[in-house]
Amino acid sequence: AFVARAECKALNPPQVAYFIAQFCKGDFIAPKEEVGRDDDNPVPFRAFLQERNKAHAALSIVQGRSNPDVWIHSPELRPKKYVYKDMQLCSPAFRRDEWAPMKKPMKLRELNDCIYDTKCTGRKYDLFNNNCQHFSVALFNKL
Repeated sequence: AFVARAECKALNPPQVAYFIAQFCKGDFIAPKEEVGRDDDNPVPFRAFLQERNKAHAALSIVQGRSNPDVWIHSPELRPKKYVYKDMQLCSPAFRRDEWAPMKKPMKLRELNDCIYDTKCTGRKYDLFNNNCQHFSVALFNKL
């Protein structure tokens, strides 16, 4: 999954929201202009916004039973740095070392539009060649 953290400073008090885009078995990301054109793509692939806290954002990702662990994907992090492991949130508070700044600020709609424009777009989910890690890395590198 790809997760972006936003601080909404216009609100008083400021609030945090998590943008979550998860590509899973059975998913197909149609190019945005093709969504809804035929019966194969009636509903667009979507991200969602989690407005509660980091724990709820992590739990939104780990709903699958096969591998409930969540880690930060980064070539610099060896071994993996886990955010959620063994059914437990590893770091409940905000930690700057778990996040990377985006290249430029963008509105929520702009961020959502980016999920339709990666190397995973137009291809079905494939465990080895087009999976959640490929999707999240492609989106991360784009932003």
